[in-house]
Amino acid sequence: MIRRGGRETRNALGNSMTRRLDGRITADGPDVPTTLLLGRRATAARRSIDRLARRLAARLGHAVEACDVEERAGGLRPAVERAVARGATRLVVLPLSLEASSHLEPRRTDAIAMALGAWPRLRVHRGRPPATDDVARMLGDRARGAASALGGGRWRAAEVVVVIASGDGADPAANGEVAKLARLVYEAHRFADVAYAFVGLTTPGIGDVIARWARIGARSIAVVPHLLFDPVAYRRLVRQAGDAGAAAGVQVAVARPLDAHPALEWALVRRHLEALSDGGALSGPCAPWVNPDLLRALEDSHGHGPATDGAWEASMAAILPPRYHAPGLVVSSRPMPAAPLQRDADGQVAWDAMWQGFCELALAGGPPHRGALLEPVSSEDALASPERYAEVRAELARGLRMVTGLPVILDGPAGWIGLSCTDEEMAIWLMRAVLVENVMVRREGAVLFLPAAWHFTLEGEIKSIVTAVAKTHHYWIEHQAARRLASAD
Repeated sequence: MIRRGGRETRNALGNSMTRRLDGRITADGPDVPTTLLLGRRATAARRSIDRLARRLAARLGHAVEACDVEERAGGLRPAVERAVARGATRLVVLPLSLEASSHLEPRRTDAIAMALGAWPRLRVHRGRPPATDDVARMLGDRARGAASALGGGRWRAAEVVVVIASGDGADPAANGEVAKLARLVYEAHRFADVAYAFVGLTTPGIGDVIARWARIGARSIAVVPHLLFDPVAYRRLVRQAGDAGAAAGVQVAVARPLDAHPALEWALVRRHLEALSDGGALSGPCAPWVNPDLLRALEDSHGHGPATDGAWEASMAAILPPRYHAPGLVVSSRPMPAAPLQRDADGQVAWDAMWQGFCELALAGGPPHRGALLEPVSSEDALASPERYAEVRAELARGLRMVTGLPVILDGPAGWIGLSCTDEEMAIWLMRAVLVENVMVRREGAVLFLPAAWHFTLEGEIKSIVTAVAKTHHYWIEHQAARRLASAD
């Protein structure tokens, strides 16, 4: 029950709720969920994770437990047993991971299924890891914090190179996510550049990246850990970065881990509520246990919690077309069948006649066009076969013109093809949207640059690039049309 003005009311699911003297809402009853934070190698950071669990429990007003999928004593099954013994009938399982949900290891998924198999009547809501824009924001904040320690506190973003440092890099798909994050951090903060490296055996290593930037002329490098509750990897990162900086003769500052970043707590709150609403809107029927003030804070701040960076929030708040602003909207993540290549009377691909419609925008939660990130290659690799490279760029240019009507730039850097947008606002919007479709893109002013290489095939990379641009450009046109209509009213 919720007490308001001396009265008590009961929510639609019959859960009892009370407001404490400190203003927090606490809930009890069988339908009130228990939230489980599921980590890997979490035992090494148990105290930090437990602190996060306590903060999250205070936000949500019900029990939150942390467990290690690789440990028996403190693992998932004992945590479920404790929740069931308290009378819980609902669980929310949130992964403590920075990887996209599609990249989580099969053994982790199998462990969850085995642990929950003993309670078939237990309703389980599986959440996703923090959203890409949440992670990018945290990385950007940490980068600026580390940069402030360089040059005696006198620093300019344009003079600092940032290196996003991830874990062992064993999963190629997850590695592509790190590359995407590096680009998003660069777009948001305009450092001299934002590179990425790996702490484990995968290349490029921390030392290699720092040495390369030192040779180019960088003198200030901020290393930001793309790690979550992994103190062993963090210590290894600090050691590697320090050794590399000393060897190269450059200033290197290593940022604090993401573990205690305040935006992490809010990112998990949002994922918790989305899971209870089966991935849909926060106002769904499964959220009444949550303090309504908390819901309003999330809605008002676009999911990052109060007192966040205004420029970032303003840019993200208006990024989606109006069709995605409807209350209660559930965005389908189901991909549409791939459109076959259609050819005109001359045998060329009719890029402008291939699609009758597009699946939902990945930026809004729809399915990305590609399963793995299409990354650029070096200029040397791109030009390894000059004649074939010219053919690839010609076909890309023809396709991009046909699906957008925009000018194409062919005299840019090797390994890239440019698309000239009408203004920077359009370029920024398309850059973000295309990147989430898993096609790497970079921006210079109002020009987008997309990958091009001699080995790209018509049915493979060329089609992927043209399709991703056609899809996102379609939604941009819809977005602009709705804005013009609203302003006319």
